[in-house]
Amino acid sequence: MTPPPLYRQMSDRLREQISVSSPGERLTSEPVLAARWGVSRFTVSKAIEELVAEGLVVRKQGSGTFVASAPLRKQPGLLTSFTEAVTAAGHAASHQLLSFDMWPGRGMPPFEIDEPSVIMDRLRYVDGVPVARHNSVVPLTVVKQTGLTEEISRRSDFSFYGFLAEKNSPVVSAKERLNARLATEDERDLLSLPAGAVVIVIYRQSFNEAGQLLDMVEAIYDARRYYYETNLQRNNDPQKKGPSHAETGNNTGSSGGPGLDFDRQRKPATKRRRPSGK
Repeated sequence: MTPPPLYRQMSDRLREQISVSSPGERLTSEPVLAARWGVSRFTVSKAIEELVAEGLVVRKQGSGTFVASAPLRKQPGLLTSFTEAVTAAGHAASHQLLSFDMWPGRGMPPFEIDEPSVIMDRLRYVDGVPVARHNSVVPLTVVKQTGLTEEISRRSDFSFYGFLAEKNSPVVSAKERLNARLATEDERDLLSLPAGAVVIVIYRQSFNEAGQLLDMVEAIYDARRYYYETNLQRNNDPQKKGPSHAETGNNTGSSGGPGLDFDRQRKPATKRRRPSGK
């Protein structure tokens, strides 16, 4: 039997080390590993690239390679913010504000909005590692009612849901859609993704108790850092009909998992023009 390639043997050994390491722990440098194992740096680098592609480690330019945090878990029917979900999993959530601009009333697929808004473009971190990009469109009426400013949203510990709760307008319900696609070049740069990487995109509308739209968000996640979990039940009663394809396709995932649309022909994706600046 032919032994596996040398880089694969190295990646297997590194997986064993990672399995007993803590998230955020720094791996031994590539030159040291190469000298320790008697292989070339190219072999070690290729082994680590395999682990990066699997989402087991992350590379930080100028700092080294680190053990990745566990993937974020999405449970249908449970409405939480990014900060709440990360904190509940025992990790530290933070963000970097990329832009805070006026947004004309066009909305974003699959949602629309007919009033001027503000868009917050944020890079979201788990334990210091970028895992998501959130484009949040907030109606100008909500911005004025709550006093939301660029300075407030720039704070590293800022949580929009938490901010709304402080302003007595908490989120109580949401409509959500989830799909997967290839990452754009910009997203690959921000999230340190390899070429051909897949992202999970979640579109969500959030509402307060009065039914007022509070925000629309396009949340883009590194697919290696995110998973979706739901409970399914099979209908074995032939007299009881299940949902049709159309009904399943309209499922927002709030109670039964991701929607599956087999019948609708997909249209080519179009680029959304972003504001040029303040």
